[in-house]
Amino acid sequence: MAIRNAIPGKGRLERGEMLRTKLLLAPLMALILTGCGAILLTTAPVVWLNKSHFDAILHDFSELHGIRASALAIMKDGNVVYEGVSGFMDAEHTTPTVSNVMMRVASVSKSVTAAAVRQLAADGLLALDARAFDLGQPEGGLLTLQPFPSLGDARLIDITVEHLLLHEAGWDRNSAADWVFREIEIARTMSVSSPPGRENTVRYVLGQPLQFDPGSETVYSNVGYLVLGLIIEKVSGKDYLTYVRENIFAPLGIPAEDVIQARTFPQDRSIREPWYDAPGLARNVFDPNGPPVRRPNGGWDAEAKIAEAGLVTTTRALLEFADEYVVRGSRIGSRRIGRVRSGWWGWQGGTLSGTNALVYQSGDGVNYVILFNRRAAASDRLYYVRRFMEILNARLMLPSSASSSETFGGASTGQYFAD
Repeated sequence: MAIRNAIPGKGRLERGEMLRTKLLLAPLMALILTGCGAILLTTAPVVWLNKSHFDAILHDFSELHGIRASALAIMKDGNVVYEGVSGFMDAEHTTPTVSNVMMRVASVSKSVTAAAVRQLAADGLLALDARAFDLGQPEGGLLTLQPFPSLGDARLIDITVEHLLLHEAGWDRNSAADWVFREIEIARTMSVSSPPGRENTVRYVLGQPLQFDPGSETVYSNVGYLVLGLIIEKVSGKDYLTYVRENIFAPLGIPAEDVIQARTFPQDRSIREPWYDAPGLARNVFDPNGPPVRRPNGGWDAEAKIAEAGLVTTTRALLEFADEYVVRGSRIGSRRIGRVRSGWWGWQGGTLSGTNALVYQSGDGVNYVILFNRRAAASDRLYYVRRFMEILNARLMLPSSASSSETFGGASTGQYFAD
């Protein structure tokens, strides 16, 4: 099976960030390299209960990169050993970041969606080899949606739930389009109000050609997880958020109010969410002919992205999730059951304008979650969380790869379970 990288090359910092780097890099590296008394970064003992050490790393990294709201939480052997925040809830920098802050997690939502799909399969309600779409084939399929204006590719019939889960369905956003962010174009073509919503978006996609045979390649796909969200609702008989709250997070002891749906407009958001810091303006997908808006506040339909990029959570919720479920790779969404091999690791990242998020897990008993309210204005949109992961993993002596050739996450190539 061929694998394509969807975001080649590492992004460069803007001039302003380069200046901040020069001004702040020296004290930050001094902190990291001394390790609160340790001599060398790579040999420093891990002091799990030294909260001030992690506070300093989070604060200085955020200051270095101009990140004005951030949160970090770390778990060791099932116990949360650190939770910290930095910055402010508002753009005016008047209200400090609250300790129970929640943020958009963007594509980290996909790990939760994958867990929901596998839970339905474990309960016997869904087969991973089931056809995703009922397009008139004799064996039928899960979703009955009329392609617009007509079926765009006969191979759409072959797409299975597992193809969607593993990004193998046949969509390549680099050579075609990332249709989940083409709301205005789709609405105009279909002569419906913008934004078109989830079902109309899928109907439109079903009228477009695939870029490769389902199952033959692996290419990161937002569309695939949009479809999985609809399948979860169809099979479970519940809306997506209710299902994942009840079946994924509640068993982990996470209250419903700590896992919510992202909202497009600031007035509809939780008071525990900070502002989302992003430059530039965009057309408002809810009012394409009206005045432009800040990108995080109408540049896309946040509610419609719930399954692929639309959850808002706390660091604690994602920590507990990462301790129970695999967040990345061919086993994404599977339960972490059995004796896990030391040296195994995985991470899943998420990025939107105004958002950078990352969940890391390892077979050495360490999980952590990073949430930032800003992303780098560069081709590597995960630059901030990748760089923070490099620093933290070196400090904690953890394995990882933060290669910019990885699209939204990475995982070790070794076996997950010990022999």
